[in-house]
Amino acid sequence: MKVPRAVLLLVPLPHRLSVASTRPTGNMLTDALGIGGRYYRMASSAQRLAWIDSTKGVAIVLVVFGHAWRGCHDAGLFAGMPPGFFEAVDTRIYAFHMPLFFLISGLFLLPSLAHRGPATFLKDRLARLFYPMLLWTYVFAGSKLLAGQFANHPLALSDFPLLPIPGQWQYWFLWALLLMHVGVLLLRPILLSERFGRAALWGLLAASLALQAAPLPPSLIFWTSNAPAFLPYLVMGMLLGEHGGLRKAGPAAGMAATGIFVLVLAFMPALNAVGLPRVVTAALLCLAMLGSVSWLSGRFSALGAGLAALGAASMIIFLSHTLFSASLRIGLLAAGIGDLVLHLVAGSLVGLLLPLLLKRAAERTGRSALIGV
Repeated sequence: MKVPRAVLLLVPLPHRLSVASTRPTGNMLTDALGIGGRYYRMASSAQRLAWIDSTKGVAIVLVVFGHAWRGCHDAGLFAGMPPGFFEAVDTRIYAFHMPLFFLISGLFLLPSLAHRGPATFLKDRLARLFYPMLLWTYVFAGSKLLAGQFANHPLALSDFPLLPIPGQWQYWFLWALLLMHVGVLLLRPILLSERFGRAALWGLLAASLALQAAPLPPSLIFWTSNAPAFLPYLVMGMLLGEHGGLRKAGPAAGMAATGIFVLVLAFMPALNAVGLPRVVTAALLCLAMLGSVSWLSGRFSALGAGLAALGAASMIIFLSHTLFSASLRIGLLAAGIGDLVLHLVAGSLVGLLLPLLLKRAAERTGRSALIGV
């Protein structure tokens, strides 16, 4: 069964997966371990996978809005707002939207690993993660140079040479994700083993959770873009994919997930204050979001389709949205327009829609790979 392009994650999904196939994969190690059928059975119908793209759509909307939110704050547009208003919203957005991306990225990581040999897998990650990070780091740096003192955080020629490693600005995500995938690649033989694979996954989750309490050296956090803090969510996604967690939620489960999400989000500061670890609240929010969107995207099909379209284009939106939203904010401020609501709405819209036009132009001219998508 051919998997539509619309369901590709930031972590690429193999183009062909058979629902019940146990045929050899063509990889000697994979076939020797007998894992071909195990991971190819994790494939699904387009209908079942569309809600995952809808969830990615929600996540990328939060990324764009979150950057617009912080950009307006840094530009001084929150003057006159009630004390604590900015922090209340900001804390809740950043509590789970990037963990959600890591979790989603883990859902199809194991079948992608099984589908490709080690060298092919590494080459694919470099093309899809490292190259976009490299390219757009310098594109964004160039835009900040052009903006000069109009940028919230100006960049000068004296700041060069600017290294893309570890990830700069929002591109830290790509660097952290690449390091995680390389780590998973090193564990490939045991993770794809029929006999030890699931136990190894649970062990990896336990180890990643233990890292949350470990006093890691600041240099490690810096050079990995704090990848250890986000590793549990990637492993949770791998476990969900492994244990059949890609089924859509029914009405009862969907309503329960929605209720859990709203409650945890509302009381998150209080939960953390009484000692509930942030990784627990973030995981609850991510899992509840998956269940909620899987239900709501089917109930409200037009909304689900719109979010799925954004999710399918999440890479180019992630890479380029700040160029458009920041440019609009600079233009509005230069025109003397400082209305916060207008800045947030307009900045979010251009950050979501103009990258779609960029993506379409690249596809029509055959330049998608050139711009990193």
